[in-house]
Amino acid sequence: MNKLYIMDAEKCLNKLPEKYFQTVYIDPPYNTQSKKFEYHDDYADWDVFIASKIRKTHKVLQETGVLFVSIDDNKLIELRLICNEIFGKDNFLGMFITRQATRSNAKHINTIHEYVVAYAKNKKKAPAFEIKRLDIPFYAEKLLPLMAEIKKAHKQNGVVFANNLLKKRLKDFEKLEHFSFLKNYSVVDENGEICFATDLSTPNGKPSELHIEEIMLHLPALKTRGWSSKEKFIQLFNENKLLFKQGRPYEKHLLSESKDNAMSILNFYSRQGKHDLAKWGMENTLSTAKPVELIKYLIKISQISPHDKILDFFAGSGTTAQAVLECNKEDGGQREFVLCQIDEPIQNNSKAVDYLKQNGCSNQISEITNLRLKRLQHVFSFDYQKIIEPEMIFQAA
Repeated sequence: MNKLYIMDAEKCLNKLPEKYFQTVYIDPPYNTQSKKFEYHDDYADWDVFIASKIRKTHKVLQETGVLFVSIDDNKLIELRLICNEIFGKDNFLGMFITRQATRSNAKHINTIHEYVVAYAKNKKKAPAFEIKRLDIPFYAEKLLPLMAEIKKAHKQNGVVFANNLLKKRLKDFEKLEHFSFLKNYSVVDENGEICFATDLSTPNGKPSELHIEEIMLHLPALKTRGWSSKEKFIQLFNENKLLFKQGRPYEKHLLSESKDNAMSILNFYSRQGKHDLAKWGMENTLSTAKPVELIKYLIKISQISPHDKILDFFAGSGTTAQAVLECNKEDGGQREFVLCQIDEPIQNNSKAVDYLKQNGCSNQISEITNLRLKRLQHVFSFDYQKIIEPEMIFQAA
């Protein structure tokens, strides 16, 4: 069951079961001491405030689990030292750099970035940070039109025409940075999908013919190489991953399934979070909301299965909940979220206060979280439990 705790993060973490969550994402106060935000951002003991929560986060993470923390230069060093102490510096996975704005008000350096710091509970057991290229906007905006064009050409004019068109289109990608991998995807299969093919012969195998009755395939002996195992061919056949070129079988790798390792610089514009809220009519409620696509990206690269549990105990506007729900919709997963937001009065945003009042809500940031979840329900049809009573205890599924 998805849950929303309306209480202090410390109290929430005390209620959560140990070794339960695969991914924890938090966007804590950066302690800038600014008076412009909707929330309190001036802590005399910020290091103690964060360290206590990071320590408890370590306990609720699975052995394969990953912690992501958004932060800026103001407290980056302190956060790293705290996480090194609690998680161990050997479990530091790296830092992502995200774009924050086009300009800042800094006197010396125009700072337009923030960070997402990543730590594993156990680096040796953490998942490899791989993600489908089509799940990365940078790739998707160029690959999806290419794939659509080739599939249409295949449907209208056949596989030969589509293959010739693909060769022409691939030349347009030769000079593009980060697209060198695409030269391998030079084949159009019988379904109009772009793919590349790998040889199914083996250099160490003894040359001999291979007859596979189960899939009605007979392969003559090669001169100097053997064939992959019978089981391999049957598996590929059942997965529709067999491709034949000039009568010879190859293993098919679809462009739609190609993956890439996570890169340190992410092309997610932080201010997109406000535009995400605008889709629900809530653009004036919280100025620092993170983009949904960023959180989806972090969930996907850190996942063990589509049934993972995700925690965010600085929930703010509820972006993490929407990210989880969108991931589930895209791949049929059954991930669950647990959010926590302290019942903190909204500051410095009269528009947010007025908007909440118009919707029958009180002047609390947690009301923003809850309102977004209610609107998400109309689209994603999910259930969640709102927990306010301090005596209620979290029950693991």
